[in-house]
Amino acid sequence: MALVIQGGTLRSIFTAGVLDGFMSLRFFPFHYMAGVSGGAMCLSYYITRQRKCAYDILLNIFNDAEFISWKNIFSEEGMINLDYLIKYAKQNHPTDLKKFRRFSKNRLIEIVTTSYYTGKPIYIVPNTQNVFDVIKASSTLPFLTKGIQIVDDKIKLLDGGWSDPIPVRRAISLGYKEIVVIRTYPKEHRENWTYMSKFGSYWHKNNPDLSNLFDTDYEIYNEVADFLDKDHSPIKIHQIIPDDYLATTSYSTNKKKLQIDYRYGFELGVEMALKLKRRIF
Repeated sequence: MALVIQGGTLRSIFTAGVLDGFMSLRFFPFHYMAGVSGGAMCLSYYITRQRKCAYDILLNIFNDAEFISWKNIFSEEGMINLDYLIKYAKQNHPTDLKKFRRFSKNRLIEIVTTSYYTGKPIYIVPNTQNVFDVIKASSTLPFLTKGIQIVDDKIKLLDGGWSDPIPVRRAISLGYKEIVVIRTYPKEHRENWTYMSKFGSYWHKNNPDLSNLFDTDYEIYNEVADFLDKDHSPIKIHQIIPDDYLATTSYSTNKKKLQIDYRYGFELGVEMALKLKRRIF
């Protein structure tokens, strides 16, 4: 069984709830797991069985100007300071790297990033030395964060959501026949052309592959959303997906909204875990 997790920046509070719901029932049946952007951070705590860590982090820094502020959009770190996020997480909710190593031993875990050179997805298997850099790479949004993350001193990477926002076809290509997908937008959501994408295309005009990615990123999301609307028997795809838009948006929320979206995710996570546990066991 495989687990695929979409990103969502602050919307990942919903994902944190889903995975805490899984953990509350000791539901760890997945042999392949892939996380994108904020979903990768949530996945790291699921791997180490550390409940409520991602929730507490988002609840405590969502309005911290050192982490997110439109005033910083033209600073070196960008509007969202990922270095501050990682520092805060390490200090307040350090990842249990021993559990991470042990859990990863017989499972395939991938974090989705985007190549700065080709605009294609790169699926990185994190280890205890580079896991924080890879999570940052998967969350590095041009203009909104530092822009580029270098991993292992050589690879320039961007947010995985640009090239493979919901890596369900990656799981299928690896041979998995039963896949749980956590999404942070409702089923009907489709992306549209934005000025941010157009600006990204122009900014990287000397890199045709990356420029084209920014021009077509909305098509990439819409294509996988359409794919998930269809039946793919004998492959079973179970989706955990909000019925409507979450109260929390990518870059704006408040404490009450975060708590509502977390509880909603928790309830759906418990519901899915119970459903699959009955069938599996």
